[in-house]
Amino acid sequence: MRRLLVPLFCGFLSFAVPAQGKGDTSKLFQEGATAANEGDFEKAIPALKKVTEAEPKNGRAWLLLGYSLHGNKQLDEALPVHLKAAEFPEVAAIATYNVACVHSLKGEKDKAFEWLGKAIDAGFDQPEQLDGDTDMDSSRGDARFADVVKRMQAKASEAGARKTGPTVFEVTTARKSARVAFFGKGSPGQLAIDYGPVKWQSKYDQAIESPKFVGKKWRFGKDCWTSLDSSLDLVFGEVAIPAGYYYLTLEHRGEHKFVLGVHDAAAVKKQRIDAFQAEKVQGGFEVPLAYETVDDESAELQIAIKTEKSNMKAGQFVVQFGKHRLTAPVGIALQ
Repeated sequence: MRRLLVPLFCGFLSFAVPAQGKGDTSKLFQEGATAANEGDFEKAIPALKKVTEAEPKNGRAWLLLGYSLHGNKQLDEALPVHLKAAEFPEVAAIATYNVACVHSLKGEKDKAFEWLGKAIDAGFDQPEQLDGDTDMDSSRGDARFADVVKRMQAKASEAGARKTGPTVFEVTTARKSARVAFFGKGSPGQLAIDYGPVKWQSKYDQAIESPKFVGKKWRFGKDCWTSLDSSLDLVFGEVAIPAGYYYLTLEHRGEHKFVLGVHDAAAVKKQRIDAFQAEKVQGGFEVPLAYETVDDESAELQIAIKTEKSNMKAGQFVVQFGKHRLTAPVGIALQ
């Protein structure tokens, strides 16, 4: 299942959830939801189990518990929890889709398609999710799959016509900043990259090697856009980037060839594209990145611009995630 909250690589479908319940239960829910969103399922499961025991009518807690068990590859345990979550109207569409995913992973195609149909009836209208979902790989070659996609596309069009206002999700996300500032007579300028760090998981190695993610732009960090804010003209590799405010994406072109997308933020905002829809972003500057594996493993996504003390106009853009490192030289137009 492709998880919308994980930016660089694909995982499981979920969404940001506000805290539910009161007192200690509310605290437990927030703890479980945060752990689930970060992929720490071992921590999320016991917290969310306690919430469902204390609040059996908390549909979102059931949804996140099923999601965490699913993500932890405990499919037999996840299935009845997904079914329970599907009883609650506010999360029924996603929970029902999750049931279909379990059956697909188990190779139970007839049941998978039965529950995909139920998910559409319950309001699931995300054909782009279905298209890129690795949980559905065993069912994708079946003749019925194309019909499901068509039904889901029709559902999405229907839903779009009915909507009169936006859907609101609330989430608090820790952010990191990589900043280079120059001082002397005043401040000649600065550049900063802000991003949401993602915890490394070994399953991302498979995603990097999978051809399914080749040619797709990834959200470069957690939840919100990763941004580059520079008051100085830059040169990434051989690509000139004028001073400005940009959103960054990452695209895998195959054979460990990666491209950094640098997109004018104002243009992206006009298109009303959120970070989880990064693959829809068009245009912008494309910066080829050098790829290598390293011995020291980064426990979470790290993005930095490193400068040379002997030459402040030269630096290096560096990304590390697990044992995978991407780099590009950076020239800084410092007057």
